[in-house]
Amino acid sequence: MGAEHRNDVYRNSTNSDLANASRIKSNAKNRTSWLQTDPEMRRKKRVAKYKVFTVEGKVKQTVRNSCRWIKEKYLEVRYGWF
Repeated sequence: MGAEHRNDVYRNSTNSDLANASRIKSNAKNRTSWLQTDPEMRRKKRVAKYKVFTVEGKVKQTVRNSCRWIKEKYLEVRYGWF
């Protein structure tokens, strides 16, 4: 009796889940379609990516400069170049 009850619950939940999933997919397609075709939105996304690349470059340069400074200080202390 317990196994039959679980199978019925499983069947009912999967049918409703599949219906909901197909609705969600169609809604997601409708939402993304205008985002992909809107030139202003695409431009904003592209500009945001450029800003991220700029920040990444600045962080990398800061780390390089910090490592260079530490190396120079180590060499000054180690070999006495003051």
